[in-house]
Amino acid sequence: MAKGLVYFARNSAFQHLTKIGKTTKSVVEERGLSASNVPEDFDYLMVLACEDCDWVEESLHEQFDKFRHFSASGRRTEFFWSGCIKEAMNFAKKLKGVAVVTDKETEKITITVDGKKQTMRRPNTTFAMIGLKKGTKILFENNPNEWAVVKDDKNQISYKGKTPTAISNVSNKKYGRPTNGFIHFFYKGKRLFDMRPDMQDDK
Repeated sequence: MAKGLVYFARNSAFQHLTKIGKTTKSVVEERGLSASNVPEDFDYLMVLACEDCDWVEESLHEQFDKFRHFSASGRRTEFFWSGCIKEAMNFAKKLKGVAVVTDKETEKITITVDGKKQTMRRPNTTFAMIGLKKGTKILFENNPNEWAVVKDDKNQISYKGKTPTAISNVSNKKYGRPTNGFIHFFYKGKRLFDMRPDMQDDK
């Protein structure tokens, strides 16, 4: 038995597939899915903290084995599925010793297009999206002693002058679980996540 995380991850380079995997690391991003040999970064649809991640992953793989992806040449992939993700996530959430720890940014939202309601996933927050430029000072939980500086247009910060890292890596280490850094950092008293254009529309 091993405590860890089980995740459902999708890559925009092959959106029809979802990877179902596990890691015993405390932060799912440290699993290293988004590496140099992958054309785009992975997004996590759902992350589960598990008392026994080996058992949870095995249960999912067995339950949805017929949905496992086969390549055009007939090669059976080890960790990719299609056509069952909604059902698989619902199944996983009901397993013993499981808690959903997915960060708020991955939650689905409902929008109206041409008079019809559609459900979609929020795009990842970036500094460019919320209008913060390189060099801008931001505060962890709005604490002046917990400062960081924006280092690029996406998500890199230098925390207290240290080597640049992703904004969520800082909050992940602070809380010891997967988090959304844009929820925990503030600019001029305002939570960064609340500065998203779509959050302004919600008010």
